[in-house]
Amino acid sequence: MTKEELQVLYKAKILPESKNPYHFEVADQADLKIEAYNSLCGDKFQLYLETEGELIKKVSFYGFGCAVSKASTSLMARKLEGMQFKEAANLCNAFVSSLKEQQPLQAFEDEELGILNQLMRFDGRIDCIKLGWEAIDKNLK
Repeated sequence: MTKEELQVLYKAKILPESKNPYHFEVADQADLKIEAYNSLCGDKFQLYLETEGELIKKVSFYGFGCAVSKASTSLMARKLEGMQFKEAANLCNAFVSSLKEQQPLQAFEDEELGILNQLMRFDGRIDCIKLGWEAIDKNLK
């Protein structure tokens, strides 16, 4: 994908998602609260998981970060709802691993994850993309 195509993707998908993120709210009643923090750039989110047993019923988040980290965390929240802890941890681990190894997500036929995966080539934004995913991965193991 060319740099121009990445810029179009960024404007068409990432900016709208970051301006209207999914469940962007403080959820004090959450059963699990996880901090996602990137000390290099200052992006910081609190992730809130409402659970029932091993089921993730609702994922919300709140904080501040660049458009890429906010959009990625928003998409992650949407994906994880309704999953069991193990399933969510496996998805997060596979996604983070694909970014670290700079390999496409061939195991997932998911347009939104594919978009995030393509953005790993967008001016060193891997840490922004994986911020929320990595925090969930570490805390659900």
